[in-house]
Amino acid sequence: MLALLSSVQMPGALEFPADGFSPGWKRSGPVETYAPTALYNVIDGGAELFLEMGFADLRIQKYAGAGAEIAVEAYRMENAAAALGIYLLKCGRETPLAGIDARNSGDHFQVALLKGNYFVFINNFSGRAELLPVMTALARAVVSAIPPGAAVEELGILPARDMVPGSSLLLRGPYSLQAVYTLGDGDILQLEGKRFAAAADYRDPSGVSHTLIVAPYEDEAKAAGAFENLRHNLDPYHRLLAAGENDFVFKDFQGLFGRAEWSGRRIEIRVKLAEQPARSEK
Repeated sequence: MLALLSSVQMPGALEFPADGFSPGWKRSGPVETYAPTALYNVIDGGAELFLEMGFADLRIQKYAGAGAEIAVEAYRMENAAAALGIYLLKCGRETPLAGIDARNSGDHFQVALLKGNYFVFINNFSGRAELLPVMTALARAVVSAIPPGAAVEELGILPARDMVPGSSLLLRGPYSLQAVYTLGDGDILQLEGKRFAAAADYRDPSGVSHTLIVAPYEDEAKAAGAFENLRHNLDPYHRLLAAGENDFVFKDFQGLFGRAEWSGRRIEIRVKLAEQPARSEK
């Protein structure tokens, strides 16, 4: 049995659209609300990623009409950065739908929405393509009920030059890092589910590409500790080629190269390099 937190409206919770948001459509059953401890019962795999990123609660409202059912899954996250982090990891290559006043991606099976500290799925269980206008109407109504969130600045640590559009991600621990690259077991960068790192793919004018991971810390001591943890616990399938006090170079199991460098309050890691990089001269 699923562990519901409550079916009662919580203070400040998202107000779901009422009956008639689209002609002939109405709510089907009460709102279901799930706490972090119940998320494993709702998501068939992947709950760890939401929890790592900063999950607060999930509220689900189903709607019935035209012989079908559509559900709204509203994931309230810790803050706008956490919501953006989940959105980027879950939506893949964005395919925005017209007429929705919020960042979105989807099709007639599922629409993902991002606004404020909410990440929202709208699921069409029937898969009927003719229900896309209903999903769009529902998305507009949901978005209008969510207040604007704070500006997210965490991706600003990534350099803009040569970045592959649509490749940037936010990371907050081992599960989100795994979507980018395997550096080692556990929380290898010591993000602890509270620090945001960022990653993106880069391609220079000649077509050579690599992935950059940038992890900022609140002070130099934290950054230094995380760098030492990374160096001493690097995945055994990576072969250390050269190392200094502030950086090291390695080769991974695919024959590609990587370089990690600690400087001040941040660590920069470049991976999937086709050629062995030079070490820092610091």
